[in-house]
Amino acid sequence: MSEHSKHVESASGKLAQGTRVRNASDDAASLAIGAKNKSEIRSNYQAMRNANDAISEFQIAEGTLNEVGSMLTRLKELSIQAANGHLQDSDRSNLNHEYMELRSEIERMTQSAEFMGDNLFRSTKQRSFQIGTNADSLSTMNIDRSSMIVSEFNLQIVDSSIPTAEEARLNLNYIDTAIQNLSKTRANLGSYQNRLQSTVSNLDTGRLNESAAQSTRMDADFAFETSEKIRNEIKVSAAGSALLQSHEFSALALKLLK
Repeated sequence: MSEHSKHVESASGKLAQGTRVRNASDDAASLAIGAKNKSEIRSNYQAMRNANDAISEFQIAEGTLNEVGSMLTRLKELSIQAANGHLQDSDRSNLNHEYMELRSEIERMTQSAEFMGDNLFRSTKQRSFQIGTNADSLSTMNIDRSSMIVSEFNLQIVDSSIPTAEEARLNLNYIDTAIQNLSKTRANLGSYQNRLQSTVSNLDTGRLNESAAQSTRMDADFAFETSEKIRNEIKVSAAGSALLQSHEFSALALKLLK
């Protein structure tokens, strides 16, 4: 009866916890492997969060550069307008005022754009993102921040202006170069984001596979454990009845001896 009661308690515990291996004594090998699976699953989750943080950083940078691109387009429009011969110098002065304000805004935006306290477009230090679960080079993604520097100097518009028609015409080449440089930087950001998105997808696939392996090894078979519980409950009941009958027989024997 005691043995059957232990089986009932074991089956009930497995059903309550949903796991086949509650203690090392249940299955020592599976417990060790299951613990490793659990560690890998949680590590994959953290690596995915790291990669998503990196994606967020590049998305913020991309949003800023999108606005910078719009302002460069406006600078070219102003240069083309100022190059038109029918305008007076006073007209070009008004255009030049807007031009210079946009230039200042480009500089301000690129100076103030930050992510978690780190400037996105003025830092030259290398960034290293931990996007894997191991301590090797394959688990890190290194980004050369010098390829992300954006400023008036980097865009080659630091001394540009449109006070005269001649300067406005010459300025068109500078603006075209600035747009080209900005497009190259945005292309780099896009490639980083695509790589990180692929990394997240791969980590998620690995997490699902690890979870499936852990489930196969560690999860309780509810049908089997339920049948075991019921079977042993019946045995406990039968053992109890036998024990009761044994007591009754003992009492009857005592009466006969008297």
